[in-house]
Amino acid sequence: MRKLYLNQAALSAKATTVIRDANNDSRYLLVGKWGLRADVLSVYTIDGALEGEIKQETLGLLPKFRLIYHRQTVGHVSKTFGVIREVLFVRGLNWVIMGNINSGHFSITHGRESIASIDRVSQSGGGTIELTVDQPDHEALVICLASILDRWGKKSQGSALTVRPLWSPHALPSNGVTPISKKE
Repeated sequence: MRKLYLNQAALSAKATTVIRDANNDSRYLLVGKWGLRADVLSVYTIDGALEGEIKQETLGLLPKFRLIYHRQTVGHVSKTFGVIREVLFVRGLNWVIMGNINSGHFSITHGRESIASIDRVSQSGGGTIELTVDQPDHEALVICLASILDRWGKKSQGSALTVRPLWSPHALPSNGVTPISKKE
């Protein structure tokens, strides 16, 4: 199993993201954006060879994505509703992604076999995502999945609306204005 590291700040900036291994050697480049229909995130080796892509097919609350490996569609993934734990299915590959959007920890399995784990780790240089992948053939696809899971995590943390009541008792202003109450 090899460990790869993604910089969260670079993911949110929609810039080219360099994916490094445990020895801090550059292994992959993640290029592109998503959020609109037909947007693509592409994973390239450092040599420039296209390894994998994830294409957004639909918009809305439950967007759908197509996973492409070496220019062939290998699976589809879509967001589902979940309360505490998220469970996603990668159709075509028969992978199950289980984890928690808020903590940033996910595990990807195929039956009882572990494919990868995705963890947010804190470092002094900002947030980092650690990927532990079982096979080199799965690395590009796991990088694609980690990038959209990170984005969904940021969206769910930022989408909590502050609830403010329409009226709440509070101290009256000191400018002398007092409410008028009508007695019957």
